[in-house]
Amino acid sequence: MASSPPGEIQDEHAIVERAVKRLYGPRQADAHLKENTAELVAYLVNSGIRDEDDIVELARIANGKRYDPSNGTFL
Repeated sequence: MASSPPGEIQDEHAIVERAVKRLYGPRQADAHLKENTAELVAYLVNSGIRDEDDIVELARIANGKRYDPSNGTFL
């Protein structure tokens, strides 16, 4: 099994952190919403999307709902 280079993994984590911070900033949000958003953003990044503006827009549309990649639905 091939693994990602360490720098690439760090970049992916940085994108996820920045996107979630842009969405929620310093305000308090429901922990489940933040967790769902972080998981969706990580899924998008792992799928190859690297444009943070696109990622943030897609996460805003999802509005903190849990994404199920097996069937493409939001719960």
